[in-house]
Amino acid sequence: MDSEKTGTLIILIGLFVYGIHPVFIEFGSFLVAPLIFAAVAALCAGGIAFGIRIVNPPKVRFHLSRSDVLRLVMAGVLGTFLAYTGMFLGLQFTSSNNAGVILRSELAFALIFGYLFLDERISIRQAGWMSVMIVGVLFVMVTAQLQAFGIGDFLILITPIAWAGAHTFAKPVLQRVPIWTAVGYRNLVGGVLLAILASVFLGLGVPIHFDPNLGVIVGIILLEAVIILLAHGLWYAGIRRINLGKATALIAPAPLVTFFLSMAIFQILPTIWQLIGALLVIIATILLSREGSLRRVASTV
Repeated sequence: MDSEKTGTLIILIGLFVYGIHPVFIEFGSFLVAPLIFAAVAALCAGGIAFGIRIVNPPKVRFHLSRSDVLRLVMAGVLGTFLAYTGMFLGLQFTSSNNAGVILRSELAFALIFGYLFLDERISIRQAGWMSVMIVGVLFVMVTAQLQAFGIGDFLILITPIAWAGAHTFAKPVLQRVPIWTAVGYRNLVGGVLLAILASVFLGLGVPIHFDPNLGVIVGIILLEAVIILLAHGLWYAGIRRINLGKATALIAPAPLVTFFLSMAIFQILPTIWQLIGALLVIIATILLSREGSLRRVASTV
């Protein structure tokens, strides 16, 4: 299997992890204070990633330049600290359905950043399938019960912008650095900053809540750390092989995974518009996955 097909398959596998993650965050934040939940889970994920790296060292030696370290640190600042701050706090003030719609704007930011900073481009055909996919997602999500947009939605909007920026910083380094090293840097840097922010909130006297059952807290945080590891590991392995814009488009159906899983659990029948939307997304995802990653031709002027 060539690199393009492998990267596409990895991202499609990760699609299910990305679909589950926001709902798990919303659930976990009811048991543990959001920023503390995010900080401890990110630190655990970073520690586990470096542990994997030590136990299973790369066969080829590599050297991290100052530029590489700066890029990985920025991926942590944007992709974990800023993105998780926006998502964890935003979900306290808005619904997961609202968040699902807003998070799909990541595709637009990824395409813009990929074009400007990574010399990536998309064909007219790819743009068409991406548009069909977004329409399908909106068919499903907008016909669900949405709340009026407010402060929580603006906080959520920070997340897709920060993710796209983080991936733009990290992608060039992934060709030279092992995946788990990149995942470790991202989560340790982000986790430390989240812990500092949580400490500031504690110092300001902001109410902090915890589930009284310590076993539940430990279990939920460790499970979140594993989900983070899987999500980031699969994502970095995927964008190492294919364009950032294409990869972001392929995970656009992630909210549908969560949405239809919730409907199955609570035995709610989908509407005809939701079924049409899901069909559009499936068709567009299949056809988009068959398209290759394209790059802009450098100017000779």
